[in-house]
Amino acid sequence: MKEEIYFDCSATTRPYPEVLKTFDDVSFKHFANPSSNHALGYESSALLEKARLQIAKYLSVSNDEIIFTSGATEGNNLAIKGTCYHNKGWAKRIITTKAEHPSVLQVFDELSKEGFEVVYLDYDKDGKLDLEELKNSLNDHTSLVSVMAINNEIGYIFPIREVYQLVHKYSKAVLHVDATQAIGKEDIDSSYYDLLTFSGHKIGGLKGSGLLIKKKNVELDAQILGGGQEKGLRSGTLAVGLDCSLATAVRMTLSSMPARKEKARQLNSYLRNELSKIDEVEITSPLDATPFILNFALKVHKGSVVAEALSNSGIYVSTKSACSSKEPGLSYVLKNAGYSEDIARNSIRLSFSGLEDMEEGTNFISELKKILSTLKEDNKK
Repeated sequence: MKEEIYFDCSATTRPYPEVLKTFDDVSFKHFANPSSNHALGYESSALLEKARLQIAKYLSVSNDEIIFTSGATEGNNLAIKGTCYHNKGWAKRIITTKAEHPSVLQVFDELSKEGFEVVYLDYDKDGKLDLEELKNSLNDHTSLVSVMAINNEIGYIFPIREVYQLVHKYSKAVLHVDATQAIGKEDIDSSYYDLLTFSGHKIGGLKGSGLLIKKKNVELDAQILGGGQEKGLRSGTLAVGLDCSLATAVRMTLSSMPARKEKARQLNSYLRNELSKIDEVEITSPLDATPFILNFALKVHKGSVVAEALSNSGIYVSTKSACSSKEPGLSYVLKNAGYSEDIARNSIRLSFSGLEDMEEGTNFISELKKILSTLKEDNKK
């Protein structure tokens, strides 16, 4: 293969050139600390608020509901711990799903060691949450429910609206949504969450940038103490260049979403059709998953071996979440969905930005078939 093919956009994306330009320009020209009480500090602060207003416009929220973070991991920690600690006097039950990202699951695990009662919701192979289980788990001592919008491995789209309605009907809890894989891919109605988090580098932005949207009805305990920035909830000197570059990334990814989603749909449909013809392959992403993610498993060969061979040919994919270290080589998302350990150990994730060409898809299928054929021949020797 001469041209590189990057099908690992759920792990990270290439920054938009406009994002890099924003970062460079702002970081050089407006380097002053936005908390400084002088003219240059006021200029940096004004630029930061302009970025906040632009993001608020595109996400249909109020600008004073936006808290800049370093990414979804920090945002998830602040949203979850901040809610739980603030309400620990009256609420000890917290609820999430077994499909969440490690930056959610590990926080819940830590909180369980501190005495919180954790309920983990089940889902099936089609990514259908057991909403009856959720309803039955809610009570007067529940403070938080955390459900991702789109699963980062399989592409499940979870029913956030229905979850929100159940949470607010049957408890006093708030709903946190990890939207890291949803921003710029699926519409998110700002009426149906209380807390929302995402990272910039998943949407053509820069690593180290991210957001927590905190609705006005939510009270949090700060997790980083110091200078009291971001309404006292996230102390530390604000990275004006990163935060302004995030505003550019949000604008570009949301304004281009319809066109990118259609391209991703066409590529996904082609790849799904071609993969379904290969005997050694089992497709694990359901038909109603986001078109930006397509997961499949190898029934005979090791996923890691095939992924390495693809990489050697200049095709880059993931064998599971880049952030998962729960069990080496095993996708807990697939295992918890009811797949066998062999399938869970040998899955490959293709993930797209919606900027890929169909030729990349045909080249991927061609190279995959060559690799599988070679492995077959090697097994016969």
